[in-house]
Amino acid sequence: MNKKSYYMITTSVDDFKIDIKNKISIIGLPDRNEKSIRKFNIGDKIIFYISKLYAFGGIAEVVSQYFYDRKKIWTDPYDLWPHRVFAKPIYLIDDFTKMIFVKDIWDELEFIKKKKKWGVYVQGSFKRLSEHDFEVVLRSFKKNT
Repeated sequence: MNKKSYYMITTSVDDFKIDIKNKISIIGLPDRNEKSIRKFNIGDKIIFYISKLYAFGGIAEVVSQYFYDRKKIWTDPYDLWPHRVFAKPIYLIDDFTKMIFVKDIWDELEFIKKKKKWGVYVQGSFKRLSEHDFEVVLRSFKKNT
């Protein structure tokens, strides 16, 4: 049995609205992250971080192997995010005012090393997380949903 891995995907408000509509049943990444998503295994966990809201909005579990699909789902005009896996939601908050705000839990998150520069730690579309950081976010979802 493979050890589970934990990831954070950064997405926009508009794209997360699409993810809510689709019940985060599919996860896509751009070409620059193809090698990473190919390493996803069934059972890996994904946290959705919504930029501009500075909040976590969902957690999903990978339920398929990697596949490539050019069907347009998200709003990015420059990339289809064609490198994909299917997923199932563990937690999904569709009320943007009730999401888990990063500043509320950042003292517990190991990957945010300097609080004054916290924004640099959530930039980019994709980041691997430690089990500890995943558990911190998961506990917050359990408490607040």
